[in-house]
Amino acid sequence: MSADTPRDRAAPAAPRPGGRSERVRRAVLDAAADELLEVGFERLSVASVARRAGVHHTTVYRRWETKSRLVLDALLDFTRERVSAPDLGDLRSDLQAYFEAMVSAFARPRVRGLVAIPPDEFAQERSAYWQERFVVAGEIVQRGIARGELRALGDPWRLVELIAGPLWMRALMTGLPVDGDFLTRAIDDALRALAPDGPR
Repeated sequence: MSADTPRDRAAPAAPRPGGRSERVRRAVLDAAADELLEVGFERLSVASVARRAGVHHTTVYRRWETKSRLVLDALLDFTRERVSAPDLGDLRSDLQAYFEAMVSAFARPRVRGLVAIPPDEFAQERSAYWQERFVVAGEIVQRGIARGELRALGDPWRLVELIAGPLWMRALMTGLPVDGDFLTRAIDDALRALAPDGPR
């Protein structure tokens, strides 16, 4: 893997919740997400986010040095609330629940805004976003390996990639629907390829 892949970048740590500081953080991140949706990345400014959040722009700059970092944290926060690593006791069920939540999140304009930002302006931030998503999905894969549902993989992300590829092709490129049947087929195809007894 090259140094530019999402897996090799450290995802930003989640801030500790609590009190006025958390309320301000939440207000700013919500405002940033709304601004991104309304005006796009290029026209978004820290000043406009601060006005919408009801805080001084210096408050925003103390926490986020650039608007790219601010938008990244807004999108991470939005996704963390909606897409965790479910533990239902079965690898297929966990994968189904996780990817259903991801597809649902990407159906929202806020998250799709991440994809619309030109790569040269948001490359590192997009990479950090997907690094965190890979870490969460990796928890599901490792539990499946521990339960004996999946053989140990030299590349622990291979299963996630096999499932995610067809989903993102539809969701982000072709515009074709990603329904439950399509998701189930993608998961089953990936599990057959990486089942404990080898590809079938």
